[in-house]
Amino acid sequence: MVAVTAAAPAAVAGSNGQQIAFNYSGPAYGFVYLEGYNQSGDWVYSPSIPLDSSGYGQLYGWWWRGFVTVNFYYSNGTWARGSTCNVPTDQWGDWTYC
Repeated sequence: MVAVTAAAPAAVAGSNGQQIAFNYSGPAYGFVYLEGYNQSGDWVYSPSIPLDSSGYGQLYGWWWRGFVTVNFYYSNGTWARGSTCNVPTDQWGDWTYC
């Protein structure tokens, strides 16, 4: 007798949300926080996402979709500004820039 187990379906890249990266060339912000809907439709808040001196940062393993609020903070923790980013549900690849 041979046991057969069903394998989970392979994930399709970028089919139910995107990971977010930033490349902001404005004022020297220190970090950002995100809030919005994840791939499961739950409202979530991200951990702090540090930005390097060129304004680049990314958050691995968190998947977003729809309108996401991006809150920029200076390195000293003072809120600088907020904006929104419309994250596509699907696209080729796993990353979108806000």
